Amino acid sequence: MRHRSLFAAALLSCTTVAASASGDQVTSTRFDLRETVHAVEVKVDRGVATLVVTRAVQNSGPRSDQALFFLDIPTAAVATRLRTQGRNARGEPIWFEGDLMEAETAAHKYQELTGIGGYYPKDPALLSWRHQGFLALQVFPVPAGAEKTVEYTMKMPLAYEDGRYTMTLPPLGTELHRAKVKVSAAHEGDRVLVSGMLAQGTFDAAQPTVIELRPAVDEKMRGAIASVPLGSARHLVHVALDAAPAFGRVPAYADVAIVIDGSHSMASSFSLASTAARAYLSHLPNANVHVTTFDRAVRTPFGVSVPVRDAITKLYGLQSPDKNGSQLDDALADADGWLAQSQGAVRRVLVLTDLRTRDALTPAVLARKLGRSGAIVHVATVDSGEAELTRDDDDAWAQVPRKTGGLLYRATIPERLEGEAQRRVFLEWVRPIRLQHVAVVGAPSALYFAEEIKEGQRFEHLGIDRQPAGDIGVTGELWSRAVSLQFTPSESEGRLWSGLVFGSSLMHELSEAEMMLLATKGGAVSPVTSYLAIEPGVRPSTEGLEPQLSGTGEGGGGTGQGIGLGSIGSIGHGGGSSFDADAVLRAAIADALRACGAHGTRAEVHLETTVDEIVDVASVTLTPGDPKAAHCVSERMWDVRLPSGFDSDHATYAAIADAP
Repeated sequence: MRHRSLFAAALLSCTTVAASASGDQVTSTRFDLRETVHAVEVKVDRGVATLVVTRAVQNSGPRSDQALFFLDIPTAAVATRLRTQGRNARGEPIWFEGDLMEAETAAHKYQELTGIGGYYPKDPALLSWRHQGFLALQVFPVPAGAEKTVEYTMKMPLAYEDGRYTMTLPPLGTELHRAKVKVSAAHEGDRVLVSGMLAQGTFDAAQPTVIELRPAVDEKMRGAIASVPLGSARHLVHVALDAAPAFGRVPAYADVAIVIDGSHSMASSFSLASTAARAYLSHLPNANVHVTTFDRAVRTPFGVSVPVRDAITKLYGLQSPDKNGSQLDDALADADGWLAQSQGAVRRVLVLTDLRTRDALTPAVLARKLGRSGAIVHVATVDSGEAELTRDDDDAWAQVPRKTGGLLYRATIPERLEGEAQRRVFLEWVRPIRLQHVAVVGAPSALYFAEEIKEGQRFEHLGIDRQPAGDIGVTGELWSRAVSLQFTPSESEGRLWSGLVFGSSLMHELSEAEMMLLATKGGAVSPVTSYLAIEPGVRPSTEGLEPQLSGTGEGGGGTGQGIGLGSIGSIGHGGGSSFDADAVLRAAIADALRACGAHGTRAEVHLETTVDEIVDVASVTLTPGDPKAAHCVSERMWDVRLPSGFDSDHATYAAIADAP
């Protein structure tokens, strides 16, 4: 590879106009040139920024002079265009477009055109490579007593994190003349921030400046694939898959039903459920809310519905009924019926329960209680701990919310939420924030994908691969809705990364022939290519430079699962050998018979329990029969508070007792 240059020697014979330890240096060959314009227009796109740089110098000397710009550019940036401004026959400004040429050919041509000859001075400009992050720009002539303008374009890849494209713009220009920078978005609707403030007007590039693009949410994932063949079993491959800043929007208005399990088994978790409900509603500022609690009965403690602010306030004071029974089916039917009558287009249900129900209430039965309203339903158990949501697709109860597009969650939550970060965890109940159950087909083996993709996340690969990149397919679920995305290599991405590779460490793995191929395809200044802009028909001028002052010589080129439900549906008889559950139930039945005045009567009671809660009194049979007394005994049994010896997840009992 050729790396010959006489620039260092040329600098010793040049008059320095402006120089700094870091940043650009602007010099002249003969006289005292002064930089008058350094303007940068930055157009920020999703993945790459384009910087169009306009610079002008003024010559106060008696003859034409050469301007030399030593450009300290961002390391990742590459130059992809050069123009120089001249004058037409009427004296009007006209631009001459640069051509990308082999580096040494361009250097020799520039030297020839700036040499002493028999013609008037014209307008050659040479933009050449020194090393990554450092270019040289030579412009001739700068006419005596006049100004010369030149323009070059750079492209720079952007980082992507948390749904934002970012770049850090270093100080631009010299210490005496900093660049004036103007920044704008390439796409309407995208927002650009400069140092955290919305971009407007221009600013001086005297300090490192963070530029941030916040794209509008218009696609679930942006995919860009470049694949450029270099030769046998060598392909330049770049893949960037950027998850959207948000996978969905918070509804502007919504009708929301909150269903909270108020039964005895939830007594210790009721306040946690209330806290979770408040965190959920805090993300729905314009919602209309219907709150239901359930045990054996369904209750609407706040009436038919209240505005979200009132619902949040009232939830602070809501107390658990702490009664036996789990009529979750009736509670869901109530919520679904209210939503079916509502006027809102967005309808949601959040159920907070431990899922300890009577044996007859199976997931299939419960699923049939939904559907009239078309609401999306999430079901969640709650436990104490750091704020976290974990989906559970393996439990049989998951089919209930999945039918609606929702999920079964295992939630942990502190008694008091501290700060926005903890509250934000429960945003996932309002809109999906993760693409889960992810499967990827066709991606390069070096590109690793997890089973879930968080919004705002990037997956990127840049390398020299043995195989070309092909189509990449991504499938997954947002909540329980299937998502399928397809990405295809494009010619435009191939051209872009053919140039951008010269701002990456991968450049050092390229041969000279591969560099020439990629630089030509990407239109980039590189170790083997330079831009030369000239007026057609230019010849050496009468005011040309001496060979030793031209500045070129002959070179120039160079998961946790939350709380378990145990074996719901299993049948047990008692809580252990040291505890007589039947004796406890017989005593309770006898007390009920006494209280109901059923003297001389035998009662047989069939009931179900989950741990120490009665979830169903299936039947009460009195001998001799007495329907009124049987109803009384049933009501009394619903009120029995079982001792802690009842510890089976689910048990059924048939107990017989005589009235005392």
